[in-house]
Parts: sequence; structure tokens; C-alpha cells
Amino acid sequence: MLHRVTRRTPGFHAWQDPHWLVHCHDVAAFIGEISYSELAAHPEALNQLRQDLRIDGRHDAAQLEQFLAHLGEGATAVLFRCTDCDTHLTYADAS
Repeated sequence: MLHRVTRRTPGFHAWQDPHWLVHCHDVAAFIGEISYSELAAHPEALNQLRQDLRIDGRHDAAQLEQFLAHLGEGATAVLFRCTDCDTHLTYADAS
């Protein structure tokens, strides 16, 4: 897996240390940075991001939704797709 990510795939810039998402025991395909409106087209990824942000301490629902609504303005969502089952995955990257 590490060889494929570091040698056979394009890199991407991130504010935080970039990390590659894994699904179905394999690395997911990098799609790109997306805004909230683009992320809304992938509800499974949006719900996963909400859950991850709650785990990271964003418990206030209104503040969480405001953060998500402003993705692309200082913070961004990084979208991946599982190459096995086509599930979309994401994480938030912010300065």
C-alpha cells in the first residue's frame, strides 16, 4: 500500500500532514479538494465527516454545520473514493 501511495499516485498539498484514506483494506483513490456544495452530493462522505468532527470535539451542532457550510474558505474537505466498493470518504483539512 505504501509503495502505491508514495510512488504511483499524485501527491496533494495540505495544511495539516496529508493522510491517505483506506477502505475495504486498500488505499482509496484521491479525487480532490471539494467545497460543502460538492460534498453534499456524497452523503455517505458528509455523514462520515460530521462523525469525525464530533469525535474531534465539535459537539455543538450549529457550529459544526457552520464549519461544514464554509468548507473551501480556509478549511477544505479532501475527497477519496474506494476503488473496491465506490464509497466516498473525506476528511477536513484546515490551517
